[in-house]
Amino acid sequence: MLSSFLSVNREITVGQWPLVKRFLKGIFNLKPSLPRYQKTWDVNIVLQYLMTLTPVHMLTLRVLSYKLVTLLLLLTGQRLQTIHCFDLDDINVTDSSIYIDVRTLLKCSKPGSHLQPIELPAFIDDDRLCIVTVFKEYLLRTSSFRKTQKLILSCVKPYQHVSKATIARWVKTVLQLAGIDITIYKSHITRSASTSAAFQCATSIDTILKAAGWSNDSTFRKFYNRPVSKQNYNDNFSVKVLRSQKLSN
Repeated sequence: MLSSFLSVNREITVGQWPLVKRFLKGIFNLKPSLPRYQKTWDVNIVLQYLMTLTPVHMLTLRVLSYKLVTLLLLLTGQRLQTIHCFDLDDINVTDSSIYIDVRTLLKCSKPGSHLQPIELPAFIDDDRLCIVTVFKEYLLRTSSFRKTQKLILSCVKPYQHVSKATIARWVKTVLQLAGIDITIYKSHITRSASTSAAFQCATSIDTILKAAGWSNDSTFRKFYNRPVSKQNYNDNFSVKVLRSQKLSN
């Protein structure tokens, strides 16, 4: 940025000045900018735990909320911000799928580009991991006290729309209960875990980029693709993530 406005002389900018280059190299050596995670946790571990939270109609509202937000993060490959923005006016739920068209400005939004609509089909292989089943139960359970169209509500009165920090805390709780070391992995790494699991299942790069909202694969390969268990099935992103736990057995 400084090089755009300042120059040492007509031939060299501040960014190319040898003393500045040496200084920045020294900063890198003292505090290198390295990836936070060299590997990610196995999605199978969390999915196995979520399978124990059944039947959904017997769960408390808090546990049901935990299961819903964790499944949404894993099956969409989205940030916490996206899940936090989900609005019922933008969601169409049927017995076979959930269709979500996010109309809120997101981190990935820019002129001429926005997150593509999200479609989550019912997972017929195992009803315990079916997002449609969990989603419909959550809507039914919250219908009597819902005063906002925002999807995720608090579990106690006055049942307001929760913050992103609350969702992050819920996800960390699920990870901890599932056996994930939360001193190493934070809630936002669900994005890396789900996209890496889908990639190891032979999901096409185009499908992953569309699901996560990335414009090119360099972001995924550089920052999110980490070693994870191998799986293999059809090319639907959410189904790939769910089926990853079956193939590891």
